Amino acid sequence: MVAKNIEDNIRKFLDKRNIKADRRLIVFLFFVLLSTIFWFLNQLEEEYVTEISLPVRYTNFPSDKILVNDLPNHFDLRVRAHGYKLLEYKISNKFLPFSINVNSLTLRMHSQSNYSKFFSLTRLLNRDIEDQLRSELEIVSISPDTLFFEFADRIFKKVPVVSRLNIVPASQYMIKGNIQFDPDSITISGANPIVDTIEQVYTKQLDLLDLNKNYNDEVDLAEIRNVKFSDKEVDVIVSIEKFTEGSQKVKLNVINVPDSLIIRTFPKEIMVTYFVALSDYEKVLPQLFEAVVDYNEIANQGNKLNISIHNFPDYIQSLRYNPKSVEYIIERK
Repeated sequence: MVAKNIEDNIRKFLDKRNIKADRRLIVFLFFVLLSTIFWFLNQLEEEYVTEISLPVRYTNFPSDKILVNDLPNHFDLRVRAHGYKLLEYKISNKFLPFSINVNSLTLRMHSQSNYSKFFSLTRLLNRDIEDQLRSELEIVSISPDTLFFEFADRIFKKVPVVSRLNIVPASQYMIKGNIQFDPDSITISGANPIVDTIEQVYTKQLDLLDLNKNYNDEVDLAEIRNVKFSDKEVDVIVSIEKFTEGSQKVKLNVINVPDSLIIRTFPKEIMVTYFVALSDYEKVLPQLFEAVVDYNEIANQGNKLNISIHNFPDYIQSLRYNPKSVEYIIERK
């Protein structure tokens, strides 16, 4: 039945190519094909040496150490096996990743400076790999022949969260108070030389445009390579409120005046203007501002003294004042 099917297939093949189906040609081709099949099956029984790729993964690193170098993600195995086993592998490529328990390896010291460097010979893994391969393949060699591990001490550090948010309130609105994060700081961990240089972590860049109401949502933190975060995101709270313009007359103070002198300024008061949230408008009082001129600057500024604002409420924005400088006279007591 099989021979009949082969003969029919040969005949159809020749017919499609307009080749005259001579019976002697068909019989000849049939035996050529049959002998090829037997030859191929016979070759599969032979043993061969070839290279295969085995994926690997690493588990159970020392808890107080952190790996700072890259490890190979596969081994190139030179193996010996029967042809049919190699053919099966080439067709299916079915090997699961080989798991390497780092804590169970025999690690030998290679060198020590900023990092502790160790090595382990991969030939010591032959038996474990063959067990995973169910002894179907005999390992001749493994490449690489050595695994190198560079470890640094793992340290922990608490650092603040810093905003990289681009917040633009809608017209006639303002941000009330500071942007709040929950948590406002996180714990980072990693290799000592890396973590020691990190003073803060940042949110990912995010545009919050035309805001006219409070914003409260999670924001991802920008990752740092080879550094672990206790939190990968934080809650961000932005208070948005309508604002109005306010103004106050503020008394001008003179500082660093010798006890024997009196400095009189003209004018004695200045006008400060500012933007403030509607809910804070009534809280703004003149005594919350400190406007000063400095006697020590008389020699540098001639007949006028520049005014500076030393204190003002932290809930106001866009502070302006007028005039910027004042005339003065000096009197002895």
